[in-house]
Amino acid sequence: MPSDRSRPQMRIAKISAHVAPTSGYKYDVFLSFRGPDTRRTVADVLYESLVDAGISVYRDTEELTVGESIGPELVHAINDSRIHMPIFSEGYASSSWCLQELAHMVKCRSESAGHEIVPLFYGVSPSDVRLRTGSYSEALLKHERRYGEETVREWKEALREVADLKGWDARNTALGKLIKDLVRELSIKLKKRQKVLPDHLVGIYDRVRDVMQMLDFGSLDIRFVVVHGMGGIGKTTLAKAVFNEIFPLFDCCSFLSDIQDNDIVTLQKRLLSDILKRYPDFHDADGGVNILRERLRNKNVLIVLDNVDKIEQLRELTGNGDWLGPGSRIIVTTRNLGLLAREVMGQQDDVPFLPKNYYAYEMTGMNPWHALQLFSKHAFGETLPPDDLETISSEIVATTRGNPLALEGLGSFLRGESLKIWAETLERATKVPDRRVQENLRISYEALSFEEKQIFLDIACFFNGIESTAAAYVWKDWGLFPESGLAALMNRSLLKIDHHGRLQMHDQIRDLGREIVREENYLNAGSRSRLWDSNECLRVLREPIDYQRKSTVESLRLQFPEVQTLSSQEFAALPKLRSLHVERVKFTGDYKNVFRELRWLSWDHCPADFDATNFFPSDLVVLKISCSELRDDWPGWHQITKSSKLKVLELEECSRLTRLPFLSALSSLERLIVRNCQSLVELDESIGKLVQLNYLEIDGCKSLRELPEEVACLKALKELIIRGTVLGPVGSYLPPRSVICSL
Repeated sequence: MPSDRSRPQMRIAKISAHVAPTSGYKYDVFLSFRGPDTRRTVADVLYESLVDAGISVYRDTEELTVGESIGPELVHAINDSRIHMPIFSEGYASSSWCLQELAHMVKCRSESAGHEIVPLFYGVSPSDVRLRTGSYSEALLKHERRYGEETVREWKEALREVADLKGWDARNTALGKLIKDLVRELSIKLKKRQKVLPDHLVGIYDRVRDVMQMLDFGSLDIRFVVVHGMGGIGKTTLAKAVFNEIFPLFDCCSFLSDIQDNDIVTLQKRLLSDILKRYPDFHDADGGVNILRERLRNKNVLIVLDNVDKIEQLRELTGNGDWLGPGSRIIVTTRNLGLLAREVMGQQDDVPFLPKNYYAYEMTGMNPWHALQLFSKHAFGETLPPDDLETISSEIVATTRGNPLALEGLGSFLRGESLKIWAETLERATKVPDRRVQENLRISYEALSFEEKQIFLDIACFFNGIESTAAAYVWKDWGLFPESGLAALMNRSLLKIDHHGRLQMHDQIRDLGREIVREENYLNAGSRSRLWDSNECLRVLREPIDYQRKSTVESLRLQFPEVQTLSSQEFAALPKLRSLHVERVKFTGDYKNVFRELRWLSWDHCPADFDATNFFPSDLVVLKISCSELRDDWPGWHQITKSSKLKVLELEECSRLTRLPFLSALSSLERLIVRNCQSLVELDESIGKLVQLNYLEIDGCKSLRELPEEVACLKALKELIIRGTVLGPVGSYLPPRSVICSL
């Protein structure tokens, strides 16, 4: 690490905290190096490359305080790191700090099989480190006079032990290639690019082998493999398993999940971010196509497109393979092979036929033996059921037709239940011979409490893919107990929360929830609790107001390809409206007493002209504005200050916004998230008045160069996330130690 010269007392550890480390450790990699030799060369390049690859790294950006031994923070950092990487340079052995670190690494490795040391030889040979030649032997002789023979003997043993390990030698290899290969190996070792698979996998590996044979890595052609089948059958799981097996074979890779739930520009940006490791700058699909065509042409890439439902998605993300380098592979999952095949070939018949470079793999139900094993793992935590429940287990499994999602749901539901419940479940499952997966999953839904059902339906209709923290604020305001409610849904395998904290509901389960809402009133949409189809929403809004029977709609989604104008009179018929999700909608009129119950407002492509009055209600809890060209003088900013109970404010891709001057009035704000606002140059000093703010995220705001010193006044702040921008020094006025700073 640093040399032993005099150092200032103030130190800020640079930690890639926004990257999730390997399970069980705080950091993935601990870098040990002598600053004067390598800080501005190999150490810096290696650090940035590791962080770009999603690896959590510990290193120091400043020199350490003078002392005879390394401090407790460094000891803890070494203990909490999965891989230790000493960079052996010419002056490494002259630093007693570096040698102490190395000795502690060796101690950790000997005491725990989880720790690993991966040395990098930079300007020295393994023989030098073994003390056979060179400056290392001379440095150790000098240390003996100061630290004594016993201490130096420990350092010598550590040097010799690490020098004998498999490492990386930079003497005869181009630095760029060496670091690229090193980062790739560490990514594989740490499983950083691997997709998370379910804990209970049964019968997947034969399917993985079949798909890999179709991919045929010995061929230099550009090849598509289309995995198709009904919802819940395991297509995404298979794609993830194959991805984990083969991604190291490619120059770069990307796994785009839930294609059908995202607009094409968002998907293009995600793909380019995975490939280029930076935020791309374009505003429409044509701009994305041009960049993709230019940057992917000579690259050997692996791309997974999960849940494709339109051929345009394939064309605007891969150009049907025309943009990709030789040997590239694209895996597509879809429910409808016929739609994809006909559109690719321009055919109108009902017989799917794929072109030469497309290969189809049908995902069918599990065979009875594997299905019983999967059910048993969820119902009993064992591979097979106990003898007294084997018969009824097999009968219940038979009703699922080998659908993994149904097996998982039923098994989780029946775990720990009485034999009476098992018998009743079997009876219900066998009443209708041709049961669909939804009917099986409904059994788990019916077991939920009223509050849990409301949370389930909200996610199915609106909140799938949303960060759970934001949704929890409104559920708590509605008295729905989100912590226990989400736990109940996850326990019954109706919901998952990914490592980013986003709610993830399988599309088959989502469809179940939406069907339950439709059943509230098939004939009159205005008598349902939730509406997500824009045409239905418009019909309800524009029906003549019946003052004797107003609408029961509580949540609404309106999405339009072009801006639609809606008036306050149209919303007056929805007195119970609690959450509103709109895209390209212009509001007009006076909204006083119209949105009295509104707690959630998501507004995408918000028009720059705004003449509504009393629009933002005082009890609003969550406000999200995205993909808009709002300026600093937008009239709506002033009205937002009337929302005195606002807890969450998210601004994303507001491309013309340069500052946030209205923050001081939002005294209840707890979460402020500003993402990809490219013109933002400052956060107003009034941010210091947000006494309840506990989370601040600034992501992709490349024009922002500094935070106001008033950030130090945010005593409640627990997490500060900064990405995609270059800030000046902030360490001297950061909030207390509880803050996580991701720079």
